[in-house]
Amino acid sequence: MKKLYRGISINEKGFTFVELMITMVVVVLVLLGFMGANMRIQQASEAAYQRTVALQDANRVIELMRNAAAAGQFPGNVTAVYPNGGAAAGFANLPGERVVVAYANPGADPLDVTVTVSWAENGIRNVNTALRTYLTQRL
Repeated sequence: MKKLYRGISINEKGFTFVELMITMVVVVLVLLGFMGANMRIQQASEAAYQRTVALQDANRVIELMRNAAAAGQFPGNVTAVYPNGGAAAGFANLPGERVVVAYANPGADPLDVTVTVSWAENGIRNVNTALRTYLTQRL
């Protein structure tokens, strides 16, 4: 072994400061990539959850309408409780949620119903989803 300066030999193994800095930069970039991907996955998961809740709320309104169709003079009993273009009350499961009921022909039997749920997805952008069905009086 050749001695170079104060006991440090030429053949000693190790990392230089520049190699360590390059490694640190690469590790930081990889970690930032993982964190960004994790944030996007969480946002997509929250958006999917909110869409599921919106569809459940629309189904709930349709079931309430079917129950209302069981009694009284159909379709007037349903359209009186849920007016055309009116918002259904009691839904605040999502940020800025609004549930609107609309009819193609309010006096028809079967009743062509569209329930639209709108909300602020992730509290940022406004989105909506709609369910359409036909109702008739239950016996």
